[in-house]
Amino acid sequence: MKTDDLIERLAARLTPVRPLAPPGKRAALWLMGSALYLGAMILGVSGFDTTTGGMAPGLLLSQSIGVLAGALAVFAAFSSVVPGDSRRALIVTALATLAWLAWFAVVVVSADDAQAIAASRHEWVCVAMILAGGAPLAATLAIMLRKGAPLHPMLTGVLVAIAVGLLANFSACISLPHGNAEATFAWHGAALAILVLCCAVGARFVFTWRGAG
Repeated sequence: MKTDDLIERLAARLTPVRPLAPPGKRAALWLMGSALYLGAMILGVSGFDTTTGGMAPGLLLSQSIGVLAGALAVFAAFSSVVPGDSRRALIVTALATLAWLAWFAVVVVSADDAQAIAASRHEWVCVAMILAGGAPLAATLAIMLRKGAPLHPMLTGVLVAIAVGLLANFSACISLPHGNAEATFAWHGAALAILVLCCAVGARFVFTWRGAG
């Protein structure tokens, strides 16, 4: 068989492939779906009696920073599966996440009531909202990311955890009253750490070239 004939045969079997949308568009689509899901979860836990009006200004500010960092992490996650895409999104996401952590670190340093932290048993509901409630969000985000090129699975997994964890954390904070900021940081921070660890370890099994696409 001549080379020209082989090329013609191979070309005849090609089917059009629809390119993926830009990272920003895919991130916006996921965020819109997540907002609806988290809104339903908030109403399911607290009804219409949410705590945003009574939330302390400092805690409200920290949660706003967390939402921003979570949204940036979503964009960075979609950018991470595009070969050669700019690393700017990763840097901005890291800075926003560090700002969120730094704000809560100030709270922890000033805390002197470890008993109050340990006694906040209602925080188990918030932990469940972050881990169990965030699981569907992580799954849908992973499915969308697998359509790209996951060249750095662990990095992508950590970004998924940051995005889902911070957004679910916000929904937990406005669903239930949080009178003790130290307890909020300790319990919610532990849930986020578990989520990051699980996603980082499991990323290499999810974001593979064989499974991608």
